[in-house]
Amino acid sequence: MKSPGSKAFTVKNMFDTIAGKYDLMNSIASLGMDKLWRKKAARECATLPGGSYLDVCTGTGMLALELARLVRPGGRVVGIDFSRNMLAIARERVKCLGFENIDLVEGDALSLPFNSDTFDCVTLAFCLRHFESIEEAVREMVRVAKPGGRIVILEFSRSTIPLYNKVYSFYLNRIVPMLGKAIVGNADAYCYLADSVKNFPVREELKAIMENLGLKNVKYYELGMGAIAIHRGVKQP
Repeated sequence: MKSPGSKAFTVKNMFDTIAGKYDLMNSIASLGMDKLWRKKAARECATLPGGSYLDVCTGTGMLALELARLVRPGGRVVGIDFSRNMLAIARERVKCLGFENIDLVEGDALSLPFNSDTFDCVTLAFCLRHFESIEEAVREMVRVAKPGGRIVILEFSRSTIPLYNKVYSFYLNRIVPMLGKAIVGNADAYCYLADSVKNFPVREELKAIMENLGLKNVKYYELGMGAIAIHRGVKQP
């Protein structure tokens, strides 16, 4: 149980509150690109039919569904999240789409309820910046990955194009909270979004964190003119 006043408690309550319109807001704010970014992240897993995959902070299950499409037949995907309301939407979506190879679990990303060396790939999309300790979150992902398995992280970044970075910062700080108020009825949650992006280690910084935790062949790919990045690393045998 997260203690009141902790960052984890605040983030959990925020996601429980905005869950109902979370996907709609993402689609509008990203101009529909969020679905494409998740597809690209899923492909970085080098998924194979029959494999076992874990999506950490699965939310409404969007990335888990992309993985599930790639691992059929015979493969399994587990999605884990601490927001009960987000998982309720994920379960309904999985049921409506008829996927039988996805298991959804309520749990803590910093204490994953799985044995070490279990999954062929472990993914996380747009949530790493919410942790008080990024290192702890990635370390736990590495623990449950099989030797030779991949860690794939899709997250906001900051563009290296000065003019675009200014425009993007204005969009995150001013426009997105306005959209959040209009669409979700919660501007504060999307003010927090802008702050979390501003303070998040990007590109080479995140690459170094992953390497320090023992991952090899760490690479990253920029999307959206550098505003988004996919980082990928391999757990050593």
